[in-house]
Amino acid sequence: MPEPYRARVSPRWSDQDLNGHVNHAAVVTLLEESRIQWRSTMPGLGTAGATPTVVAALELNYRRPVVHGQDLTVELAVTRIGTSSFTLECSATQGGEAAVEGRTVLVSVWPETGTARPLTERERRWLEEFRPAKRRTQAPASQISDSTPLELTP
Repeated sequence: MPEPYRARVSPRWSDQDLNGHVNHAAVVTLLEESRIQWRSTMPGLGTAGATPTVVAALELNYRRPVVHGQDLTVELAVTRIGTSSFTLECSATQGGEAAVEGRTVLVSVWPETGTARPLTERERRWLEEFRPAKRRTQAPASQISDSTPLELTP
């Protein structure tokens, strides 16, 4: 059964804002770092530049503030594979508690033109390795509720 990819990323001291937690934009960068780690596991992929992707959509919900000094554990799972794009859901925990969850739609592009290109069969097979079986029959839709509460900690 396919498993989500797990990455550990470390918030930097400079990621903090005046409120003493990691700024929301820095969290996006930390999630990007976990995506880069994941993409680097693709067999035969010399560099990520060999099969570039661009972010078409990004949706995040914050469950609690992310803080400096503790690693963020990020799980990534592919929930949709289209002609030239795919959806990657993420959930991040810190200290064993849910911190962030969301989804990113990535579009594969031709390096020369930056225009969308179809995913290759090799890419599709690799993406399937991270696609949980229970999601394969569900319609592609956001799994994140609009009424998600934010749990603030002192």
